[in-house]
Amino acid sequence: MRHLKRSTNSTVGGFILSSFIALLGACAPSDLVIEGSVPVPMIKKIPVQIGVYYPDAFRNFVHTETSEEIGDWQIDLGKQNADFFRSLFGSMFVEVVAIEKWGGDTSDGPITNTQAVLVPRIKKYGFLTPFVSGLGFYSASIEYELTLYDDRGAAILSWAVVGYGKSEGKVFAKEEAVEQATLLAIRDAGARIAIEFDKQKAFKSWFGKLVDAESGEKIEPL
Repeated sequence: MRHLKRSTNSTVGGFILSSFIALLGACAPSDLVIEGSVPVPMIKKIPVQIGVYYPDAFRNFVHTETSEEIGDWQIDLGKQNADFFRSLFGSMFVEVVAIEKWGGDTSDGPITNTQAVLVPRIKKYGFLTPFVSGLGFYSASIEYELTLYDDRGAAILSWAVVGYGKSEGKVFAKEEAVEQATLLAIRDAGARIAIEFDKQKAFKSWFGKLVDAESGEKIEPL
């Protein structure tokens, strides 16, 4: 009986120690720069000369979060998003021009050499760990807002797009798992943007008028 009691105490003590170590790991500070290759969809290009303006808040986006459950997190998404969207828009449009200056939501005057200006923004980013969700994986979501302006600065379209991703908690360390889930969320949103952008009603209406004005011919359904 004494031997059994000692073994039980040892088991309980080991469980408490392992739980304490897991808790320390969950609460340890995490500084993470999202990096990695995110492929872009191969689609038929939209015949528009598009200017793209990347706001500072987009190019330098950093998510910070602090809680007793997950500790301190600082996740830098800016460069990864900027690089991915350059590739994405390059695959979507026949010509893409980077716009260096854009006065808020309106331009300083007509934009030359482009037919429209596209401004991407990150509205929300969030992630969940297994410690918080109780599930066996890490998940991430990111919400973008794409605003399309005509060449004089009038808004044509404002479209919110959300991407989701998840990564197995038992395969990666916590930082790597959050990174993988985030990359998948970016890819998920990018696929939706590429496939659905030219199907947005406001874009189709504007594009039809553009083709009518420049060629005098009716546009084929997108």
